[in-house]
Amino acid sequence: MTELDDALAPVRAALLESAEADAERIRGEAEEVARRTVAAAHKEAARIRARARRQGACDAASALAADRARARRQARATVLAARREGYEALRVAAHEAVLRWHDDPGYPRLHEALRVAARRALGRGVRLHDAPDGGVIGERTGRRIDLSLTGFADRAVDVCAADLEQGP
Repeated sequence: MTELDDALAPVRAALLESAEADAERIRGEAEEVARRTVAAAHKEAARIRARARRQGACDAASALAADRARARRQARATVLAARREGYEALRVAAHEAVLRWHDDPGYPRLHEALRVAARRALGRGVRLHDAPDGGVIGERTGRRIDLSLTGFADRAVDVCAADLEQGP
């Protein structure tokens, strides 16, 4: 598999570099959206607290708890939505980046290396066909290997997304 690793190293490096840059930008945007949402939630919570004090200590306690929970849920929903949008934007950018490889003069060499890798991975009797957006799909009874360009992009985005979830 070292030949495959060597052949895929430029693709992997380009994908990771592009994905990391996009992920950092998207993460920054998501954090900004989250910061604004939390700030708005804090302002709303402050307004609700003032009203609750006027209504009485007992009513204030239950209303405040409910409003804080709602604000937390809304903030969390906004952060999750921003992350989801960010991941989808990252996935689109990664697909666009790898699809440019299809037009690269070195693509035929990469394509052949992917065919060789699929044959090695699945052995004799493998059926190979070109992936619609570039790369190769190999199949043999009960086994399948996806060496498509968009498959590589999807896997790279999944790794980046998992890394972002872990945080710095």
